[in-house]
Amino acid sequence: MSKNFYAQLHLHTAESSHCGRAEAKQIVRACKQAGYDLIVITDHFFNANINCDFSLPWAGQVDCLMRGYRLAREEGERLGLTVLFGWETNTFGPEVLTYGLGEDFLLANPDVALWPLEEYARRCRAAGAFLCHAHPYREAYYIPPFTPQPEFFDAIEVFNAAHHPGHAEWDAKALKLAEDHNKIQLAGSDAHSTLWVFGGPMRLPWPVHTMEELIACLRTGEAVPLVSLD
Repeated sequence: MSKNFYAQLHLHTAESSHCGRAEAKQIVRACKQAGYDLIVITDHFFNANINCDFSLPWAGQVDCLMRGYRLAREEGERLGLTVLFGWETNTFGPEVLTYGLGEDFLLANPDVALWPLEEYARRCRAAGAFLCHAHPYREAYYIPPFTPQPEFFDAIEVFNAAHHPGHAEWDAKALKLAEDHNKIQLAGSDAHSTLWVFGGPMRLPWPVHTMEELIACLRTGEAVPLVSLD
């Protein structure tokens, strides 16, 4: 048995992310085969590339966001892989990987996708969230110019597998940002298909099985971001 415990913190599914190219069950199978012990489904939020019918009532929209996670969790239970829920939101520029909140929080806050970054960070953290600045220096048509504000984040994504090859400098700048501001460093695959799940794992110092345990582990600073699975 491996002494290491591997987690993947940045994944998308076709059911809930419009840009997803693999169904939830396919993502789970690929992650299990790759050697992960835990994954977090972080599909795109209501202000991003979500696969959702916005004519639905708010509860129906929340179900759209959680659909990929729920299918992934079901498959994870069958295969023996822990699957947790998060999301990736776009706060008018900065994109935020949000961990530690769930359906109850979403149902109680139907305007959550409209909150600017400062309000989003304040209200989500007050509710117990752990926030990571996803790929802070990525350049893309859908990301307006902004200046990173690390004070609103618990962690910085210092390695995003989708940037490689070709844009390693974005991650180099993210690493410097994390170091300069003493932020927790995370890695993620940002996988939209099964081909990318190997990249950007986190090596955790001990097994975790719940979101509360994961956040507590990340806060110790002992989890190690990696380029790929060992």
